[in-house]
Amino acid sequence: MAILQNCTKAEVYDTNGTLLCPATVQSGPMDSILVITPDSLDHREHDLFRIVFYDPVLGVLTCRCELSAPLDLPDHMTSYRCEILERLNQEQRRQDVKVSVAAGAEVTIHVARQPGDHIQVVKDGYPATVLNISAGGVYLRTALPLQEGRRLWFDFKGAGETIPLTAQILRVDDLSPHPAKQVFGYGCHFIDLPARYESQLRSYVFREELRRRNRD
Repeated sequence: MAILQNCTKAEVYDTNGTLLCPATVQSGPMDSILVITPDSLDHREHDLFRIVFYDPVLGVLTCRCELSAPLDLPDHMTSYRCEILERLNQEQRRQDVKVSVAAGAEVTIHVARQPGDHIQVVKDGYPATVLNISAGGVYLRTALPLQEGRRLWFDFKGAGETIPLTAQILRVDDLSPHPAKQVFGYGCHFIDLPARYESQLRSYVFREELRRRNRD
């Protein structure tokens, strides 16, 4: 279990890449890995599985696995002993995959007042569009003028449930179509992102990337 000591979430696929179900991950006896799935999954229908583990430290780890020793649990869940036979792919934090957000996701960004501010900080926030996102950062478009190093926060709802995100601006792009209409692009990295929300983002990014590959 040492390689997945921080992992709590996974997704189970068949060997053709079809998503079968979401899963949770726990440690078992003698450093074994337990994968807990809905009891609708019948492990006897597949000799092997492709399991994507979302680890807040390792990133997205895709493995070829064997599931055995089913144990019925409450709430229609089943625990399986998971044996990792082969690591197929690993996308580490420093290699986070970015995915474009279809048609852009409209969000409301907030900033805290700072000394010398030339902007009016409003309680209701400012409209912005998420153009792409990864588990490590985001690229936003907005009319609000900000400088590198400024922090902002917003709620992202594109991953199935609301994820509160705090980000720091690393890059500022002038996207203004003409001088009378200012528009800026901000390349940001997430800060103080809890493991739970990072895992949800990784899951979202993986699904979107898989959907794009299948479409192409």
